[in-house]
Amino acid sequence: MSKVISTKDWKYASQIVKDGGLIAFATDTVYGLACRYDDEIAQERLVHCKGRPEEKPFPLVVGNLKQLETICELDDRSRKIFNLFLPGPLTLILKKKETVPARVNHGKDTLAIRMIDGEGIRELLQDVGVPLFLTSANLSGDPVCMNANEVNDRLGDKLDCIIDGQHREALASTILDCTQTELVVLRQGPIQLEEILTKLEENK
Repeated sequence: MSKVISTKDWKYASQIVKDGGLIAFATDTVYGLACRYDDEIAQERLVHCKGRPEEKPFPLVVGNLKQLETICELDDRSRKIFNLFLPGPLTLILKKKETVPARVNHGKDTLAIRMIDGEGIRELLQDVGVPLFLTSANLSGDPVCMNANEVNDRLGDKLDCIIDGQHREALASTILDCTQTELVVLRQGPIQLEEILTKLEENK
């Protein structure tokens, strides 16, 4: 079993991540598993923990716009969407920078990006200082864990730490492709395309 800590102890979890460990925490949708993206060994551990096909890239989560700018190419529209809707239950598909290693997304030219704002989690992300891989807390094909106890029961022996917290949505995030001329929703979640388009129009 893994150590379960309070959100107030996020610095403990942050140090684990800095050292290449795996953690779980509540996002604004469901529980997630995370490790730093620039550590190949941690990435391999996450793949095996999740039981995920190795050719399927993990989404990434950032703590702020500055972190996002280190890994993705941003135009005015995607920057505006980021500022208007994140943190929140929205995943952005963006063009990756050429400096990002191919192993991060298995040679694809895009990355899936989130930013979340759970208690202690944004502080953790900013303290670690680099984006993290973030994937739902479950074995591939199994139901997603909805609380710390479920995570510990099903995955605790593969993790270094679990942060006990509350997620806000039962739905997975909306996935928005920002790489095309027209915005395209690839997976519908809590945020609707019409809402995004309306906000963009209001903030021209």
